Amino acid sequence: MINNHMLRIGALFLLTVLSYGFYNAYLPITDPVESNYVLSAITMLKHNSWISPMIYDQVWYDKPPLTYWALMISYKLFGISDFTSRIPNTLIAGGSVALMYHLVYRIRESKHIAVMSALLLFSALQFWYISHAVITDGFLFFFSLAIFGYSYLAFAKNDKYSMVKAYGAAALAGVTKGPVGIVLPGLILLLFIAIRWFTKKDNDDYSLDKDIKLLFNPLGIFLFIILASPWYIAMYSIHGQEFISGFLGLHNMERALVSEHPKFNVWYYYLIIVPLALLPWTPAVIYRLKSIKWKNDFYLIGAIWFIIIVLFYSLVATKYITYTLPAIIPCIIWGAEAITSSFNNKANSFRYIVTIPLGIYTVLFVTANIATPELNPIPLIIALITIVLFTLLAKQYRNKKLPLSICLATPLIILYTAITITVTPILYDQSGLQFKPYIKSNTQHTYIYGTYYTSILYYTENTPTQVFVHTTDNPLWTAGKTLMPTITLEEFDRRVSAEKGAIIIVPNKYSKEFTNSPTNIIATEVGKNGSSRIYQIQ
Repeated sequence: MINNHMLRIGALFLLTVLSYGFYNAYLPITDPVESNYVLSAITMLKHNSWISPMIYDQVWYDKPPLTYWALMISYKLFGISDFTSRIPNTLIAGGSVALMYHLVYRIRESKHIAVMSALLLFSALQFWYISHAVITDGFLFFFSLAIFGYSYLAFAKNDKYSMVKAYGAAALAGVTKGPVGIVLPGLILLLFIAIRWFTKKDNDDYSLDKDIKLLFNPLGIFLFIILASPWYIAMYSIHGQEFISGFLGLHNMERALVSEHPKFNVWYYYLIIVPLALLPWTPAVIYRLKSIKWKNDFYLIGAIWFIIIVLFYSLVATKYITYTLPAIIPCIIWGAEAITSSFNNKANSFRYIVTIPLGIYTVLFVTANIATPELNPIPLIIALITIVLFTLLAKQYRNKKLPLSICLATPLIILYTAITITVTPILYDQSGLQFKPYIKSNTQHTYIYGTYYTSILYYTENTPTQVFVHTTDNPLWTAGKTLMPTITLEEFDRRVSAEKGAIIIVPNKYSKEFTNSPTNIIATEVGKNGSSRIYQIQ
């Protein structure tokens, strides 16, 4: 007979997959990130390349292959589409929510805190966003959560097999994102052991040797090598120094030292991102911080985990909003503790850390939607009315012990469903799908002025050529990441006059430069949208 614990795991997984998977078929693949993963998986299938990541029919050293493998399997089973492109991240999101419940249940030994932790993760803004996107970070989060939970359980319960599981998760993180999958957790656990020793060295029941033996578990290290090393060995045996220079050099070391996006390389970047990532639960997390006993091992490892991840990526030159997602893991649990305690004690704080923030969060989305002309406000207005009615109904039945989890999950599912339906025009503006009506065949010459839309190739099978215009981008990244067909501005102006019918996509920021170019004289504007103008050579 299946026990209640397993039923909750299954229910949380299904809740996440069904609610996150809703409407995915209507979310277009966007540029510049999602389209790279999608096209890589399609290219790898085309060449039957399960070892070497590829794009534009060339080997690409940007990321290890696990995310590509997941996409390739999805395409093999269900065909290539926008919906099937999002299946892997939807499933891994369900796995993360279920795993959060399982680990917190084992750590805190409370089903209420465990369920609340899962629901807070499920509804946290950044987790919701990333779980709808075709990127590696959803997989990395799942493995990071496993590392965090199982490594703590190993120390708390002197359980060497939990540490083996943590090593297995670290190996898969390494095949998802690279060396950071083991380096960062390793640094965190070493620091945890050092601080634990410093605070407990006078205790007779504490042993540093035991901690070190747990951390450097031979079976765990063996499992890590078995799982992580085959791909790295295979890539080096096939590509040699080119793999070392491209993957470990350019896409790991250089990315850490030289910013791809200098305007985001500011020290306070993640101090803004992390509080936003935790919405709408940021007030609950902050409220919990004031009463945490930091000498407790669980809170100590959580604090080290959070601080080291945020500090590490703050020091790294290249910054992305998704990098610090694993840092929210302990924060989610702290927030769940605060909400559960406040609710059980019928404290006034519940209003300030849950009710009011949720109300403001909902109203902000509705207001932003109404203020954005290209978005249809009806889904969010209906959602707001439904949430108000549900809240009144829940208040009516609160004496009948309507579970808090249902009271919190239902309004947020309604809200996020409405947002998913509404957001499609924004994604369309970031996708090459918007240019599909102008590209009549896969042999038609298509040029993109100053930038690139990889998803044009995904949607039309037409491979555009990027026209290099004057740029302030670091030449390291211009050369290292440019595998698509390219052409200089001078060569473009010479060549395009002989290519009757060629399509030229000019983003608005390059409109003035194109207007002053000789090509503008022989080009006719055939369309425009919010971001670009489309020309055709006559």
